[in-house]
Amino acid sequence: MIAATVFGFWRSYFAILPTAPLGFHIHGLTASLWMLLLLAQSYTPHRARVALHRTVGRATFVAIPLFAAGAMGVAHSMSVGTAGDNPFYELWGAPLGWIDMLAFGAVLYAAGMALRHRRNVRLHAGYMLSTALPLAGPVLGRIVNQTVPGLTIKGPQDFPLFGAGVQLAYVVFGLFALWLWRRDPRIGRPWAVAFAVVVVQIVTFETVGASATWRAAFEALAPVPLPALMALGLAIGGATVFAGWTAPGDRARPAAA
Repeated sequence: MIAATVFGFWRSYFAILPTAPLGFHIHGLTASLWMLLLLAQSYTPHRARVALHRTVGRATFVAIPLFAAGAMGVAHSMSVGTAGDNPFYELWGAPLGWIDMLAFGAVLYAAGMALRHRRNVRLHAGYMLSTALPLAGPVLGRIVNQTVPGLTIKGPQDFPLFGAGVQLAYVVFGLFALWLWRRDPRIGRPWAVAFAVVVVQIVTFETVGASATWRAAFEALAPVPLPALMALGLAIGGATVFAGWTAPGDRARPAAA
């Protein structure tokens, strides 16, 4: 996943690292932290290291608010680009902002539900792993636009092809989520939610996301100070942790936080 992220975002982020917007840096760091936490959480139970799994799991109390702050940071940077003269964001900034906001909400919902169902091992694991889907979608979309004939972006003249790459990536992940859900519907609830979110993203990316109303709302973030938006993200993430941890959950099975 890390290698795919570097490849997919090389031209738009890593190749211009010194001059990339601050919001991109913050989002990159916090999203990477979340992916590393998921990796540790999926690895430790299979190595009979349950105590370490629980300890790492409590890092979500910090990681979720940080991820939310990073999501607001990248939304701010994209809004600035959309409101400015960036040719890519002039075309795709608002639609990307829309599906990113949907992904942001989906990750927080799944993370909160994972905390709520921490004593139900399979539901807990499903919700935690499903948070990777919204993060992987943009990566695959950019890989498509660098490798798939007919959809390759070589310069600004090819920017209109970006939308097809995004849609193809989300179709792939939507089918993956659908398969995981239908494989065992009894405990497939996290993947049913993920599938529903992906369907909404596909349908609304170039409809609601491209509307004048949403564009105006998204551009309204540009003049808001970055620290204020990140503070809002921290608060939303903190509320997610509190709601998930204190909500009535499963009591009959051993804890697997």
